[in-house]
Amino acid sequence: VTQEEVRSSIFEQGADKAPGLSQCQFRAIRWAWEVVPDTIHALMNHCLRAGYHPNAWRKAIAVAIPKPGKPDYSNPRAYRLIQLLECMGKVLERIVANRLA
Repeated sequence: VTQEEVRSSIFEQGADKAPGLSQCQFRAIRWAWEVVPDTIHALMNHCLRAGYHPNAWRKAIAVAIPKPGKPDYSNPRAYRLIQLLECMGKVLERIVANRLA
């Protein structure tokens, strides 16, 4: 994977996307890219070559958000379940998705 592919996978994502369990946001990953792009590039390359997706990047937080206008919020169908994934995992997944497309 090229450095440009990693960079675009980081910067194509919204800076204010909700972070996962670590609370590391895309804003912090973008700042890190400006300082140590070679390290992040090497990390993504290693993960792809090894076929490894770190467990920590696959953990998600499930959040139930109430759907507007529902008459009975005791019914589970009155909620929308959102999964908050780790931002570094999103970067790796974006790289793989772009390569498959």
